[in-house]
Amino acid sequence: MKSNASAGFKSKPLPEGIAANHGTQANIEEKKDKTEEEQFKELEEEVHRLLELSATAKVNKNNNEAL
Repeated sequence: MKSNASAGFKSKPLPEGIAANHGTQANIEEKKDKTEEEQFKELEEEVHRLLELSATAKVNKNNNEAL
């Protein structure tokens, strides 16, 4: 791979306001509402976890906990 300079690209200095905040400010915004797909994925993971716990309890002959 060639570097940017050897490919003919030149670096431009960032404007003052951007240069001061560059790298210090998080650009990631937290989601307030989850999409339906995310909600279904979380429910699926919870059901799987509970099923695994139930199977483990049944193997250990703890029928009340398995139910």
